[in-house]
Amino acid sequence: MKSFLNNENAVSITMGYIIFSAIFISFFVIVQFGITDVIVDEPTEIVMEKNYADVGNKVATLVTEIYLIAPENGKIETSYSIPYRIAGESYLISAQPMKDDQIISVTSSTSDKEVNVTLAGISPVVGIYGTTMSNNETHGITYVSDE
Repeated sequence: MKSFLNNENAVSITMGYIIFSAIFISFFVIVQFGITDVIVDEPTEIVMEKNYADVGNKVATLVTEIYLIAPENGKIETSYSIPYRIAGESYLISAQPMKDDQIISVTSSTSDKEVNVTLAGISPVVGIYGTTMSNNETHGITYVSDE
């Protein structure tokens, strides 16, 4: 009976399981909190940036085409379609003049993501102003000559 009370094999195995479980749970918690940035947030940021740049380039291309075919007297109206949401967020498209250039800015309405596309060389000739939201039903660009 005395040898039975001095046997510590069961305690060693139990302590091994407890230590292993504690290490595994700690590792799992660390991975769980760190993996969200890698799997969810980072790809979403990349998708938003690329798609915002695509939308900005589309609007910049339309403005450039209108500039190239603009009549001296007259009016041009065009419409275009863009996605209602990118990465689950609506966004604002605005045209703003800068010092020496014109900027098409695409900004998320819920996060701080913003992409700017420049229109090199058009700003001194034609001032471009305006905004639109992605969730509007229609989007268009209108040119009216001053003469």
